[in-house]
Amino acid sequence: MHTRNRAFRRHHMKRLKTKRGRYNNAAYSWPEGATIVNIGKAYHTPCLCSCWMCGHQRFHHGMNMQEVRARASYQD
Repeated sequence: MHTRNRAFRRHHMKRLKTKRGRYNNAAYSWPEGATIVNIGKAYHTPCLCSCWMCGHQRFHHGMNMQEVRARASYQD
């Protein structure tokens, strides 16, 4: 197994910041464009908003079918 050291974490942080710097909430929705601060915010919170389409599925729609069936199989 590979060691997950500081270099490994920094590599993935740089990779994700590059990817998420092109998201709408990092570049296009800010008047100054993609700054280092905006890219950092998009890196930590990639979801654009918390509406029913973008937000957490269980919070808005409840459990998915796999979870419902798994829970039903263990109940009396």
